[in-house]
Amino acid sequence: MTNGKEKEDDAQDSQDTQETRETTERHRTITIGLENMEDVDRVVRDAVTRSMDAATTVGDTIKETILKVKTARDSVVMVRVNKDSLNKLDVLVDSGLNASRSEAAAFMIAEGIQAKKDLFSKISEKTEMIRKTREDLRKLLDEDDLPEDSKSKEE
Repeated sequence: MTNGKEKEDDAQDSQDTQETRETTERHRTITIGLENMEDVDRVVRDAVTRSMDAATTVGDTIKETILKVKTARDSVVMVRVNKDSLNKLDVLVDSGLNASRSEAAAFMIAEGIQAKKDLFSKISEKTEMIRKTREDLRKLLDEDDLPEDSKSKEE
């Protein structure tokens, strides 16, 4: 009977050892899974933080530009635009970036001027030269329009 009892005990020990191994393996698998989840969580949190920072920066830049456009609009200009341009203005209004087509147009004009500031600088220089040349021509015409008496006195 002792022999049967020993076999039973050995079988029980073998079963206990197998269960212990399975439990240990489950714990190891769960631990690895948790570590992987922590890594994924950290990566996702970093990505969300970076995205929020980038979105904030872009939002601040757009907000600054819109505020500049809003505060510096004392003059009224009427323009005609094609359908494609009108659709682009409507996108700005529909997105909430601008309150009206007029504001959207002013925003786009300001952005265009900023993007082409070097060109506008060159144009301004040439325009100043043209203004001075016109002024010189007016002076010549004014001198030529002097009455005949004053011309003969000069001669």
